[in-house]
Amino acid sequence: MSVGSIGSTPSFWQQDQSFWSGSSNKEAISTDTTLMNVMANAEATLSKGLASIANQAALTRTNNEISSIVQQVLQSASGSSTSSSGTAASSSSSSSSTSGSSSSAAAAPLPSTLTGTTRLTLGTSLSSLGILPGGTITVSASTNATTYTSTGTDTVGDLVNAINVDLSTNAQVTASVNAGGQLVITSRNNKDSIAVVGSGTDPAAIGYGSKNSSAQPTTPSSNTSGTSGSSASSSSSSSGTSSSTSANVATEFSKALAQTGATTAQSILTASGVSGTLINMII
Repeated sequence: MSVGSIGSTPSFWQQDQSFWSGSSNKEAISTDTTLMNVMANAEATLSKGLASIANQAALTRTNNEISSIVQQVLQSASGSSTSSSGTAASSSSSSSSTSGSSSSAAAAPLPSTLTGTTRLTLGTSLSSLGILPGGTITVSASTNATTYTSTGTDTVGDLVNAINVDLSTNAQVTASVNAGGQLVITSRNNKDSIAVVGSGTDPAAIGYGSKNSSAQPTTPSSNTSGTSGSSASSSSSSSGTSSSTSANVATEFSKALAQTGATTAQSILTASGVSGTLINMII
């Protein structure tokens, strides 16, 4: 009788070895291993996704609670700053009443100024604006006038240069294109009234239509002069008020945090109605 068998029947050990040595069983084990790896990777991906969603929800709730606290602080601080500004306004009004009469009497008129309504540049051709060859633009100031005749190939820059020529017979004005792309014509003194006319609709083409074709010297309002006289006296009190307001905001914010018990991110979430422990999930 052999060691590995009982009679003619193979032993259990021999049957086990024969089972595991079969090629079909090896393929089944390999398939099971691959399937388990796929499932493990899917579980890991799912866990990371859930952690990311939970983290974002926690951040959103924290930000909302902080915004709510800041709004409460600003509302409480605005009430105190309004009362402070009311006191400053009353003091500035008393000082402006004493200096308003003298400053308004000494205020000089401002020069006449006309600002066109058409957007253009110095390189814009007059023909593209609808001004034909032979079309004229006349700028007058008091009894003097400057007339420019288009050649058909000229630009806004040529018109500006012609207006700026300072001759005794020309209109005493200056012309330029401002940052907004508008042609601005200003009197060289604070006495002359100015006007822009021309052939057909040529003045309107550069921004000076019938309702925007003339201007008079303007006198600064007494309110503006009086306020400027009192601005120096009220500036120190305003700066003091602003610094005290900043200190009040910081104090009120600390009080609001203390009232809600929100000293950490976890306590902020708890104050917004989310109980439990804040878990720091790292993906």
